[in-house]
Amino acid sequence: MVQVGDTAPDFTLTGTQGDEVREFSLSEFAAGRPAMLVFYVYDFSPVCADQLCELNDMEMLTFNDEIAVLGISPDGPYSHQQFINQNNLSYPLLTDEEKQVYDQYGMLEETIEGKRNQKRGIVLLDGDRTVRYRWVAEDNWASWNMEPLNEAYEVSQELGTADE
Repeated sequence: MVQVGDTAPDFTLTGTQGDEVREFSLSEFAAGRPAMLVFYVYDFSPVCADQLCELNDMEMLTFNDEIAVLGISPDGPYSHQQFINQNNLSYPLLTDEEKQVYDQYGMLEETIEGKRNQKRGIVLLDGDRTVRYRWVAEDNWASWNMEPLNEAYEVSQELGTADE
C-alpha cells in the first residue's frame, strides 16, 4: 500500500473521457505533472456522484489544467460514459474490475466473509509520482464532505500547481 512519500506505481486501465474507450496509463496521462487519483465505489451511487461532481466543480480543475485527474471504480467503461455524460465530468473514468489498482493503492478492505470491498479515496501525486496526499473514507456510505478535496487542494498549492 502506498503512503505519503512513496513513489506511486504506474498502471494501465481501460477507461473513457467521452465517446472513445481506450487504455489510460498513469505515466502517460500525467506525463510529469501532478495527478489526482479519485477512487470511488460505483457510478451512480449517491455519495460517489456527490464526490465526483464536487471535484469536477472545484476551482482547482476549473481554472487549472496542470493537474491530471483520473477517477477509478470497478464499473465498466460504458457505465462510465453514461455517468460522465449525465454529470458533465471533465476528466476520465477508469475501470479497475479486478481491483488491482485499488489493492496497490491500499483502497481495499477485507470483510469477515473474505470479500475485498473497494474504498473511496483520494491520492495526490507530484510530477515525479511521489504521493503527497492520501485520504481513505472510513465509511463508504457516509455523506460526502469537501474536507478531503480542500486538503488535496492545499497540498496542490504547495506543489505550485494551483492558481496563485
